[in-house]
Amino acid sequence: MAIITISRQNGSLGDEIASSLAQRLGTTVISRQYALENFFGEITPGALDRLNESAKFFTSNLPGSNRTYADILVERIRSLAANSDEQSLVMLGMGGCVMLSSHPEAVHIRVTASAASRERVISRRYRISPEEAAEVISRSDRKHKRFVQTLFAKDVTDPTLYDLILNTDRLSVDECVDGIMEIVRKHDIKDHLTQESAQGKTFDHQTKTAVFKNETEKEFAGILDMYGIEWLYEPKTFPVKWDSEGNVTMAISPDFYLPRFNLYLELTTMDQKYVTKKNKKMRLVRELYPGTNIRIVYKKDFQELIGRLGHLPPPDNA
Repeated sequence: MAIITISRQNGSLGDEIASSLAQRLGTTVISRQYALENFFGEITPGALDRLNESAKFFTSNLPGSNRTYADILVERIRSLAANSDEQSLVMLGMGGCVMLSSHPEAVHIRVTASAASRERVISRRYRISPEEAAEVISRSDRKHKRFVQTLFAKDVTDPTLYDLILNTDRLSVDECVDGIMEIVRKHDIKDHLTQESAQGKTFDHQTKTAVFKNETEKEFAGILDMYGIEWLYEPKTFPVKWDSEGNVTMAISPDFYLPRFNLYLELTTMDQKYVTKKNKKMRLVRELYPGTNIRIVYKKDFQELIGRLGHLPPPDNA
């Protein structure tokens, strides 16, 4: 499931993007209004007004408690993120990018737009003049910044808090949502492999650029691309033998990983000497890393493999 935080400038269409994301993911947007209605129990009208108006009031204790509203907010948000296997989380504002900054599955988005674009949106939304819209935007920006600064001592405009910054001057809500969904999907694959590496003591190489060692690998990548099959090149290394001091003496870095099939592929030539050695490594991987789906592929098997993987038709020029 996805964990997405959305920080936005008022009038940048960030609210609409969050709503559309939540609809696609079958979940609810966790906004300030949602938090006030669900996180703090029964709130008196006076306390509710102050929570709506004052960031500083979040640092005060709940009645009869030694815990602040900010403490409860962070606890509840992190609890929802911890249960994201059951339901996706889309969080709007409130410094979500800070609260979940260390969560490996979270993707943090900032939505921006030019002053002119934002003024047009706010003018239409509230039926006010551009000058009045500019004042609304200025006040909103100050309050957003003050909230995050007061609760978390962070600058909400700091670009290093975000994985992706979207400018909606030229991007539609649907385009932004499509882009975010694809990033979340890719992030989930990367996180899956990273967790596997941590649990299985393998070495993670996902950040390196694909540099093929030979024409066979390049050709195979082209075939996968032709059939629209996503691949990663040598994303991890499996140690399979160690010496008496614990140094790795034998390892294998499968040439390709196919996320759709959770499958590692190692290409080889027809030279029996290399085939025997690679088969030995494959056997050790299966023994040492149970559940790892890995196999050797010969060049002559390329088309046959493609057909089995996706039950896809051959290319038009075959």
